Amino acid sequence: MLSQQGRKIVMVGASGTVGSPTLAALLKTGIHTITAVTRNESSATFPSGVQVRKGDYNDESFLVSALKGHDVLILQLGITQMEVQVTIIEAAAKAGVPWILPTEFGSDIYSPIAKDFEMTGMKKKYRDLIEEKGSSWVAIVNNPWFDWSLKARMWSIDIPGKKATLYNVNDTKFNTSTLGQVGTAVAKLLSLPDEKLNAYKNRPLYVRSFLVSQRDIFDSVVRATGTKESEWEVKMQEPEEAIEASSKAVAEGNMMAFVGEFYTAHMQAGRGGNYEERALKDAAAIGLEKEDLDEVVKRVVANLASN
Repeated sequence: MLSQQGRKIVMVGASGTVGSPTLAALLKTGIHTITAVTRNESSATFPSGVQVRKGDYNDESFLVSALKGHDVLILQLGITQMEVQVTIIEAAAKAGVPWILPTEFGSDIYSPIAKDFEMTGMKKKYRDLIEEKGSSWVAIVNNPWFDWSLKARMWSIDIPGKKATLYNVNDTKFNTSTLGQVGTAVAKLLSLPDEKLNAYKNRPLYVRSFLVSQRDIFDSVVRATGTKESEWEVKMQEPEEAIEASSKAVAEGNMMAFVGEFYTAHMQAGRGGNYEERALKDAAAIGLEKEDLDEVVKRVVANLASN
């Protein structure tokens, strides 16, 4: 077992989609002191043992007070709240917080995908700000969340409707991570002793649950549902067609339609969706185990059935 070190960790966004499993994983270690910072109007509740500070994210004095004395700040905000990080990062620097995990939790920051999409490219300025203010960052790279995306049909697989659009990408494999795996990875990273954590100063931590193709996902879904492929409505499509349709929808005013191209990009060779070698190295360094695809898919199928 890797040696561990407890830290004082403050979280902003601890009740969110990725924040909740991260908080659970940190608490499970039993070695960290956790503080959740929320807005005054927030109705979020937290497990016993989590200190809660409520205030205004635009109030620098509140933020400095709430962040002071902590070793790590974790920012896990929604896409519409990205710019809120500026005030919080500046306050963290004034409070003397040495480590900040900004709102990354997405694609490889050095991949073509990071340059091709505003959502990923815009994150660089927050990393730069952290360095400028004298703190250090770690960018958690996990690609689209596997289980969340499967429930939301983002892999172009509609489980309740038994429909799937499979792209002609020559079975190209890409990395993807479950929300639970992301939380576990953060907890393991922040439990490392200083000398090992320092190896991640101003660099990404590559996280993965699986290295799969879209076809691998579909085959697992077929197994998990106890069906046959012949029972499904399966459409084959060139990825360029999907990307064109997505771009057209955006041009017509549906700004969220870009997710179609975003997910397709991860399935295309050469765009940066496969970072397996780096993920394997980082998994060994922090003690992160690979998950079982069929087990995770079965859980998603069962969850959809119960709802």
